[in-house]
Amino acid sequence: MKAVLTALCALGLVAASTAWAQRADRYVDPPIVRSFNWFSYVGGNDIREACGRDGRNRLRLIYNAIYDEQVRTYEVFLQPDGTAGLDIGVLADQGSVTNLRIGDAGDVLGPWRMRRGQRLLTPAETRELLALMQASNAFGPPRDGLRLPDVDFWWTVASCRGGVWGFQAYHHPTDGFANVKFAAKLFSFDTVPVPVNPPRKLVPAELRRDWNAPPNHWKSNQWTLTVGKDGLRPR
Repeated sequence: MKAVLTALCALGLVAASTAWAQRADRYVDPPIVRSFNWFSYVGGNDIREACGRDGRNRLRLIYNAIYDEQVRTYEVFLQPDGTAGLDIGVLADQGSVTNLRIGDAGDVLGPWRMRRGQRLLTPAETRELLALMQASNAFGPPRDGLRLPDVDFWWTVASCRGGVWGFQAYHHPTDGFANVKFAAKLFSFDTVPVPVNPPRKLVPAELRRDWNAPPNHWKSNQWTLTVGKDGLRPR
């Protein structure tokens, strides 16, 4: 199978609620040792389960730029003083893998590694990013029934702010990312030296074929996520 069925990412999550008390002039959320199911990670299941119970405000934005070509993940940890810790992960040109798991924050057990970056956003930068996200309706509700194939360009946003869960998704072939107003600003904060894979016009996912694959895998679309009323639908 061409794309991943269990996957990546232990990006900037914290094991103890005392991380809130750490100084804002240092990166406040060290990664923990954990393996994530990729679909649960995209859906922000861990954020949703903890929302309103751990007192933390955080965002997870994922840019799927055709899964086999590039994925960019952004964890934003909002701090009481108005700053935000930004943890960035980039997977690029990963090709065909069937299984990827994270063993710890620094080691990816697979044929390639996630490239990582970090940055502390100033209060002004944080306010600007949040304003752009608000203008994009990034905190939900999403369009029920929207489909996100692995071979397309799309964004998801999982959030917990003030104890309130939110989810949003944007699919490029649907509206050309007309409502995504935060992307350029977020990319400008990205410290990973891998060029962004920009969206491009594509044949509908269900019609695309990979003629270099075995006959039983000619269909290029290997998995699709479906958006529900307030998050991803269970697979």
